[in-house]
Amino acid sequence: MKRVIATAGLSVLTLAAAACSSSSSSTGSATTPSSAAASSASASALGTSAASSSARPLTIFFFDEEGASAAASSPESFQAAEAAVDYVNDNLGGIKGRPLKLIHCESLGTPDSVINCANQAVDDKPDVVIKGVDVAGGSAVPIVTGAGIPYVTLNAGSPDEVDHTLAFSLTSGFAAQFAPVAAYAKTKGYKSVGVIYTNVQPLSTPLNGPFAQLLAKEGITYVPEPVDITSANVTSQYNALVAKHVGAILVVTSLGQCTASLQARASLGDSTPLFMSSSCNVPSALRAVPPSASNGAIFAFQDTSAVSSDADTETYLRAMKTYEPSASVGSFAPSSFESIMDFYRAMLTAKNPSTLDAASVATTLESAKKIPLFMGGGETFSCGVSYFAGEPSVCTSAAFLARYTDGTFSLVGAYNAAQLLKGL
Repeated sequence: MKRVIATAGLSVLTLAAAACSSSSSSTGSATTPSSAAASSASASALGTSAASSSARPLTIFFFDEEGASAAASSPESFQAAEAAVDYVNDNLGGIKGRPLKLIHCESLGTPDSVINCANQAVDDKPDVVIKGVDVAGGSAVPIVTGAGIPYVTLNAGSPDEVDHTLAFSLTSGFAAQFAPVAAYAKTKGYKSVGVIYTNVQPLSTPLNGPFAQLLAKEGITYVPEPVDITSANVTSQYNALVAKHVGAILVVTSLGQCTASLQARASLGDSTPLFMSSSCNVPSALRAVPPSASNGAIFAFQDTSAVSSDADTETYLRAMKTYEPSASVGSFAPSSFESIMDFYRAMLTAKNPSTLDAASVATTLESAKKIPLFMGGGETFSCGVSYFAGEPSVCTSAAFLARYTDGTFSLVGAYNAAQLLKGL
């Protein structure tokens, strides 16, 4: 197999992880995890059909960033993937009896470390590679797909992840996630939307590009207020938008900057309609201010994992109890759980799951049509369908808005982001 040798150097993309993830640390090698003991109450509630102990496992190589920095590391991503594999194997009977096996590689959120994980995947010969959270994840795509291994993610952020043979993105992507904000703003008659965002390319490009264009299409003025990734204080940016009397404010930043934005809002007693990104959906941020500062905020999501009344969300929360008290159910944990569950649902459509290998896994994904998205608000994914121009690897156009009030999210609505972004 053709292999790529990592070179030294730190991409600025590493810094963008701070806009998306949270906590802890680790190294950069592949490991096989051990399972935590499930509580009998959770197992009973979830179902107790176990996979065959004698069947050949279907191997998932899972990688995510765990060590770039305290702000750019997402160990909860792997915990959730592990919980999902346990749930499939212990409660759903595997893929028609065939168990899943998880191999884990911890990256540093840099291209070099991702390439190391990709090379490890080529050596391990898994049936699929699934990325959890990794801002440099696209570096793995040419390597693993070049070895004939399909690549799956719910957190696509690079061109290779949305436009590459054998790559499958099971959510609509970052830019599409914010399309509903424009649609909602139009229904409310907002004349302008101010955006506080961490000034790194993976955020600035889709916001200053497609999102700004969509606002303009709807007759809404885009008012950007970028903030440096190293800045812990965004008071000046928030004050600037209030002084400009914008119709609404959107915050797309690191977790720390989300907290700072809410604190600035509270200190001003501001009541400007507020939109926030999923990275702000963490109790430490939302509880850092009085309820008056956060109540009514509308979050742009790629799923319905924050909506506790969603049936799949209830399943997710029960499954994650296996890993309490150390596990986090927020941040990017839901998307990793979903990636395993959506992969599982797609594999159930295989004619003969017992013979699935990398090649037939890819074929099964390519032919997947109208598969219910896990924690997808009733929406589906279909691969091999073109939703967005230049992004043939994207398998859905669904995006969601949810309103936060007194610690609870309620679904505002599901949106077809492809229709909203059409023609841009």
